[in-house]
Amino acid sequence: MKKIILCVICVLVAASVYSQDVTVLQINAKWNERNNYDLSELNGVVVKFSYLKDQPKDIQKGISAVPVIVIIDKTGRTRMQYVADLSFKIKASTMEMQNIINKIK
Repeated sequence: MKKIILCVICVLVAASVYSQDVTVLQINAKWNERNNYDLSELNGVVVKFSYLKDQPKDIQKGISAVPVIVIIDKTGRTRMQYVADLSFKIKASTMEMQNIINKIK
């Protein structure tokens, strides 16, 4: 019986290690906080936030407008990126983002 319980625990631990969630990262500037995008409605993802000034210089140079929302898959690959327009706002809906997330999973 102990061996069966140990096997079940090992399978659950292995499954949780390999089933890392999709990550949604929002990068914005402190001066543009009023245009932060509310990502709380997204399901099945890890939501992270960072300020542009906290990013490495090469990433800062690659971002032309803030905020930026990046959807990253389980392997760490960028699958979708949403960039603000001239109004410094993201025009994509959370439903559009959720559809992308569901396709990735």
